[in-house]
Amino acid sequence: MSVGLDDCRSGTGKTQGPKPQGPRSLVVLVVVVLLPLLPLSLSWAQTYEEQEYHDSFSTDFFFPYLDYNEKDGVIPGLEWEGSDFTGDHRLSFRGGIGTKSGKEQLQGGYTYLGWYPAIGLNLFDKNTYFGDPDDSGVDKDNWRREVGGSLTFSFPLDLYHRIVPGYEISWVDLPDETERLQGILLSLVRDTADYYIMEIIAGSQVNLTAKYGNEALGSERSFQSYAGDLRFYTNLDMREYFGAGQRLVTSLRLHGGVKKDDPRLFVLGGEDSLRGYDFNEFSGEMMWAASLEFRYPFLVIDRTTTAWDFFHFQQLLALTFVDSGQIWRDYQDSSSISGAEVGVGGGVRLQMFFFGKIPFTVGFDVAQSVTDTERDPKVYLVLRLGG
Repeated sequence: MSVGLDDCRSGTGKTQGPKPQGPRSLVVLVVVVLLPLLPLSLSWAQTYEEQEYHDSFSTDFFFPYLDYNEKDGVIPGLEWEGSDFTGDHRLSFRGGIGTKSGKEQLQGGYTYLGWYPAIGLNLFDKNTYFGDPDDSGVDKDNWRREVGGSLTFSFPLDLYHRIVPGYEISWVDLPDETERLQGILLSLVRDTADYYIMEIIAGSQVNLTAKYGNEALGSERSFQSYAGDLRFYTNLDMREYFGAGQRLVTSLRLHGGVKKDDPRLFVLGGEDSLRGYDFNEFSGEMMWAASLEFRYPFLVIDRTTTAWDFFHFQQLLALTFVDSGQIWRDYQDSSSISGAEVGVGGGVRLQMFFFGKIPFTVGFDVAQSVTDTERDPKVYLVLRLGG
């Protein structure tokens, strides 16, 4: 389940009109990014061998994936990534449908790496559940649908840092209105993560993103959005102290931001942000959240059950965590919706591979609110197939 900071509020009383013609503008966006590549076709056509070499794509991986949340249920889908043999072109697709909601989650992308900066085109059609934005006490079936795309330019500064400016178009369907948001974006990215099997064990990942839109940029409203996601990892090799020990990993995540006149509100609650609370229970224009987690592989299996590697069980992890966060309905309010919330808990993860290649994680977390002890403990199913 990916990082999700944005969500939405109910309508602001705006009269609903005809929905914008999203696909037509998306075609224009596709033409804008692909048109500069047409001159390259002349150089590709010099010889048959050269043309065949450049135009051939390899399937880097293609497999089904599974995800889960308490509102969508199990989300089955497909994931594919491919590239040409020169590495100049990359394509990706990920799509699934919730078994409870029937809502689709689709995302596709193309990146051309032959220039500096790299050019990326991303298209999406995604649905997000949000809880009770009006504090009515009723768990309504509120969803936000976003259809759109973005054109980005990635400027690598070194192996670990890059600057990504871009332009984004998004048609947002709320329960009682439809609105087109268009604007510019700028992201600053740092990624020094080191992986072991399926887990990050060291380094950091930082993503700071600002978005701005107004009528001059084609948007139906002026809006601003500033969000940050910072993750830090460290580990301690317990084998230095215990002969049968393993590597203890510590993970710290800090994320939050501020929005002004943006209907895609921040959300808080559930497995991805604040365990011990309902999925996307809180929403607002300003928020912060923090999570400290300890993971330890108390059982290293590293064993294949069949000769053809259908199930290769890798390890069994135990984890404990503390989550906290606070959210404000309006960024100008001095008091938050319910004050700072804190949840604590633990869980287990069984990590395995299908056919020695496809990663699969299954497990569960149990969390209890510390600030609201009258709440019942929450149990979260963790189910991930694929990357």
